[in-house]
Amino acid sequence: MEPRVQIENPEFIWGAAAIAPIIGRTEKGAFHALESGRVPGAKKVAGRWGLHLPTFTSHFTGDDTRRQPVAA
Repeated sequence: MEPRVQIENPEFIWGAAAIAPIIGRTEKGAFHALESGRVPGAKKVAGRWGLHLPTFTSHFTGDDTRRQPVAA
């Protein structure tokens, strides 16, 4: 069995529990906001929520130079 590779990428946050403090919600509140499509830069990938931080922050700063990454 091969070891799991951990790749650190500070631009992405994975899981509703980790996203919750970033958006100022409880885990349950974050999950509801994510499922409702009210979190800019969030996307469900293989059943797990991911948040692209530059897209999320650019929504509030008006900086449109950063775009959500395109899936390969």
